Amino acid sequence: MTDDSWDGGDETEADLVPLYVLVNGRTAPRNTDLDLATQVIALPGAHVRLEPVYRQLVDLCADWISVAEIGAHLHRPLTLTKVMVDVLVEQGVLGLGAPAQDTGDDRDLLLAVLAGLERL
Repeated sequence: MTDDSWDGGDETEADLVPLYVLVNGRTAPRNTDLDLATQVIALPGAHVRLEPVYRQLVDLCADWISVAEIGAHLHRPLTLTKVMVDVLVEQGVLGLGAPAQDTGDDRDLLLAVLAGLERL
């Protein structure tokens, strides 16, 4: 007879921690400018003493990445992801960039390119 009992060995530590504990009970980010398109990047050497789930988030931010992409990679709710990013920004672990939709391409350059294309 085989032992079909489950010992729980395939869960990660992050799966055992309730989500509200990860963000100290916060339900929204304090930074109201933080949205799903906001780009974040890990700041050098600032993530030495982080919980494993936060360390995993910071590892994703080696290059610029949006908050929405982080949530997708971590398989976490987007609201929770925003709060976790906000916590790390407050701790100086992550840096914020401009939201992806506000990259600010030079309008004059785009108009010149458009005019050149129209002349063709």
